Amino acid sequence: MNTLYSSLIFPDTDIFNYRQFPLLLFGSPLYFLQPVEPDHESEPTENQIFLDKGLCRPHLPAPLQKDRQRFVRLIDDIRERKDDYAAQLSTLTMAAMSERKEKHGGEERHQIISSLLGSSRTLTDAETEEKLDLWQARLVLAVAEILKQEKDDLVQEMQLLDAQEMEMFRSLQGEAETDDEDPFAELQRIKASLEEARPRELRMCFQSWLRLMRKAPLPDISLWLASSAEAADELINEFDKRHDDSPVPILELSVPDRIMAGTIHVVSQVSAFLEDSASIRSNVIVELDKLVSTPVLSTDSADNLLPSGGENSRAWAELIEDHFPAGSHGSAALLFYLLPRCDIAALLELDSTLLSRRPVHGLLAVMKRTASRPL
Repeated sequence: MNTLYSSLIFPDTDIFNYRQFPLLLFGSPLYFLQPVEPDHESEPTENQIFLDKGLCRPHLPAPLQKDRQRFVRLIDDIRERKDDYAAQLSTLTMAAMSERKEKHGGEERHQIISSLLGSSRTLTDAETEEKLDLWQARLVLAVAEILKQEKDDLVQEMQLLDAQEMEMFRSLQGEAETDDEDPFAELQRIKASLEEARPRELRMCFQSWLRLMRKAPLPDISLWLASSAEAADELINEFDKRHDDSPVPILELSVPDRIMAGTIHVVSQVSAFLEDSASIRSNVIVELDKLVSTPVLSTDSADNLLPSGGENSRAWAELIEDHFPAGSHGSAALLFYLLPRCDIAALLELDSTLLSRRPVHGLLAVMKRTASRPL
């Protein structure tokens, strides 16, 4: 019984957080891009248990080697220093990636990288455009993860003002019979703004992710996994440029919105679910494998493309509720799409020599949270 279905998340590089842990429940093992190799002389982090248990596998296409220490110092400085210096570095890094390489832009790009590296020297012709691109790509991904973590921390702090507390304050405001604007309206606007997609930054992250991924063969995967609809849009946009077909929705599987617990407990929870869901997951995998290998699609109906999809979805949802009740873990979904007659690796110009087989159709799963929109 095949219960392994290797997946690759994009463009995220930090998957060890409560928002990403639900992605481990179907695509196992979960590959993720590792922009910088770990320090083998240091003690392993607590996240090593995810790798030891086979839940995750890092993909390191472009190790920094002798430049690793310099890069890590730079990122630590950006992360720790809450002053204008860090903000300027972040802005400069993101701006560097957004600018097109104009004929006379080489010198400026060299100066940008030199300043980020804390070096006064001018990069020579021997240090090629490719090396500059890889440095910028790593910086963009690192800064994006820092900004995302800061956003998540802020959202958690704001959630301390829960609905009950807000209602209490509104009641007091009502008793005072004031005509002042709702004091929580601005809070709600801020929370909504934090959840809004930042298309420009996501596009830059996706392009940076691709630059690094193209430096080594793609790992042997069966499923492409986007952690948000906005991330999936970057892949779908590439698909739309070259194909007349539209993505076909074929399956929806319930997942928790979050898994918040200590590392060991998260691994225990995920492992227990993978064991209990093995039969359902195997049934889904068999149908998915058959579907992506079928040259001619007889219909665009998900009921016909995956005959047991509805039955498997219901059984899966019951098991998710048993292991991760919506009352404590929230609810989300993995939406599966078929990209007709599309080899995703070829679409993105990635080396697929390590793939055990080449599918006829692409398979994409998208994490859909409550505020997310469909493709």
